[in-house]
Amino acid sequence: MMVEPGGKEMSAGSPGLVCPETHLPLEPASAELLESLAERQRRGELATIGGETIDELPTGAWVRGDGALLYLVIDGIARMVIEDAVSLEEDGSAAGG
Repeated sequence: MMVEPGGKEMSAGSPGLVCPETHLPLEPASAELLESLAERQRRGELATIGGETIDELPTGAWVRGDGALLYLVIDGIARMVIEDAVSLEEDGSAAGG
């Protein structure tokens, strides 16, 4: 699935992206949050909730409506699997960044 946040306009009546686990809506991550994620990745501290360290630099992200998780976009491919989600709760980040 090649979906870059902000890359396409949703047509009226089309459903937005949702979390595959909770079905809460997803919103594009802010520029500030993306920079924070990039910094964590450079330090080797960016990991999925499944424990996998992220070696690639995220090019975007989709934040879950409750601000608890996000789904990375790497090289234009959204990683929309719950095991690939990144927790935002431990570092206190918010959905808007």
